[in-house]
Amino acid sequence: MKSMNRLTRWLAVGVLALVATTWKLWTPQDVFPQIPLLRAACDWPGWFDWVCLAVLVASSLTMLCVARRGWVGRSCCAALAASLLGFFVLDQHRLQPWAWQFFLLAVLLSLADDTTTRRGWRWLVIGIYFWSAVSKLDYTFFHEQGPALLGGLKQAMGLRGMPNTWTEALDVCGSVGIALGEMGVAVLLAWPRARWLSLWATTILHVTLLAALGPLGLNHSLGVLLWNVFFLVQNWLLFRTTDEERRQADESLIAQDQPPVGWALLPVVSFVQSAFKRRPDGQECPSYGGVLRNRLALGTILVAMTWPVLEPLGYCDHWLAWAVYSAREESVSVDSYGTPMTKLPIWEISHFGTLKLATWSLVVLGVPVYPQNRFQIGVTSALLRADQINDATVFVYSAGHRVTGARCGRLLDSSSLEAELNRYLVNAHPRRTTFGARSRDESP
Repeated sequence: MKSMNRLTRWLAVGVLALVATTWKLWTPQDVFPQIPLLRAACDWPGWFDWVCLAVLVASSLTMLCVARRGWVGRSCCAALAASLLGFFVLDQHRLQPWAWQFFLLAVLLSLADDTTTRRGWRWLVIGIYFWSAVSKLDYTFFHEQGPALLGGLKQAMGLRGMPNTWTEALDVCGSVGIALGEMGVAVLLAWPRARWLSLWATTILHVTLLAALGPLGLNHSLGVLLWNVFFLVQNWLLFRTTDEERRQADESLIAQDQPPVGWALLPVVSFVQSAFKRRPDGQECPSYGGVLRNRLALGTILVAMTWPVLEPLGYCDHWLAWAVYSAREESVSVDSYGTPMTKLPIWEISHFGTLKLATWSLVVLGVPVYPQNRFQIGVTSALLRADQINDATVFVYSAGHRVTGARCGRLLDSSSLEAELNRYLVNAHPRRTTFGARSRDESP
C-alpha cells in the first residue's frame, strides 16, 4: 500500500528531525541529571546511550529507503522501537509525548499488516486528541494555560492590547472553546463520513498552535513546533480515504442487503477463509502468526488509549496520558538559601534564588522537564549531591485540582530526600554515571 509507505517514511523523517532538534537529550550528557526507569540502570555506562542512538539513526534512515517493503522494513521498525525503549529505560526525561507516540507507531509498524496498521494508527491519533482535550477540562487551564495560548495567538496577530475584565472573561471562554474544539476534532476523526471536515479542522488547529507557539507568539522550543508540523502532514496522509476503503465501503453497502442469517454465518465464513488462507477475491489471508501479530499490535494501541484513565489515580504519567499544553502536571522547586550551585550554568541568572527545574531543563536541553514529582525529586537529589549541599528546602507541589485549581504542597529537607526516592513504584534514583560523575571522580 503506497499510502503506508509514505506514512512510514514520514515517521522516519519525524524521528530524525525531532531527535536532531533535541540531540543533547539523547546523549549521555552531564548537564542535567538522568533518572532511569529501572533502578538497575542507574549504573549503566554512557556507551549504552550511543548504541541506542546509532540503532535509532540507522533504522530511521533505512526506513526512509525501504519503507514497509518486506522483512527489512519490519526489522527497521522493530529496531526503532527497541532503541526508543532503551532510551526510556536509561532516562525518563526522554519520554517526551512525541517520543512515546513514535515508539507506539514503531511497534505497530513492526507487527501488523498494512490494513491493521492504518486502523491502529488512526485510533492512536484519535486517542491523543481525545485525552489531550480531557486534560484541558481543568480550572487551571481555563484561567492560566488557555489564556496564555490565546495571548500568544493575539501577539502573533498583532492584536494584543491592555488586559481588562472583558478580555479576561473572553480568554476564559476561549480556553473552554480550545478544549471543546479539540474534543470535537477527535469525534470528527472517528466519524468516517466527516473525515474531510475533520482534516480541515485539524489543519486549522495546528496552524493556530504554530502561530501561538511560534517565534511571533510564545516562542516555544523548536521540538514543540516540529511535532505540530508532523501532525499536520500525518493527518492528511492518514485520514484521507483511499481507493481500497472506497471499494470496501461499496461492498459493505451491498452486504447490508443480506438477511440476518448471513450475518450470523459471517464468523464461520471468516474462519474457513482463514483456514484455507484464501479470500474470495483470490488474495491471501493473514496466516495464524499474522493474525497474532495484528492482535498484539492492536492490543498495544488499545492499552495506550485506555491507560490514561488511571492518570487521576497516579498510575499513569501525565505525558503518557497525552496531557499536553495542560495544567495536569506536578512540579518541584529548590531553595538553597544562597548557597552557590556550581552545576547550574543558569544559577547566576537566578541570583541564588529559588531554582525552577522547568527553566533549567529548557535552558540546557531545550525540552520541558518531565512533569512527575518522582522524576523531579530525583533530579533535585542528584543536584544537591553533586554540589554537596546539605542545607536546602525542596518544595513539592501536586497537580492542581480540576474544579478549584488548588495545589497541595509539602516541604522536604535534604535529610529526607533519600526516603522520598524509595517511596515510588517507579525508580526515582538518579543515574550515577552521567551528571556529577566527574566531580565525584575528582574528589579526594
